[in-house]
Amino acid sequence: MNAPVIRISIGNFGPDRAAAVEAKLQESKALLESGIRAMTGNLAYYVGIDRTNHAMHNVSVRESVADANQVATFAPMLALAAEFTTLGVRFEQPILNCETLWQLDGR
Repeated sequence: MNAPVIRISIGNFGPDRAAAVEAKLQESKALLESGIRAMTGNLAYYVGIDRTNHAMHNVSVRESVADANQVATFAPMLALAAEFTTLGVRFEQPILNCETLWQLDGR
């Protein structure tokens, strides 16, 4: 296998929106998990929040850029993006598909 592609989506929100954003992120697992697991080339998927800097992220590890781009047309993800936007989240554009140049594996 070639080095993985890391897809990074970051959204920023106002400090007063943190609880609502976190709740929506928690809900998103039930809506997205089966579809993401079914996508080809999915190696890992992470969702998180940075309460200090008022940001959320979706990071996926994929076998190729083509695999990473599957998320861009995944209907449940697009619907959730609209819901997050309604909550006041501003997504950074473009979403990045970073090819790995080197890595350190876990201990």
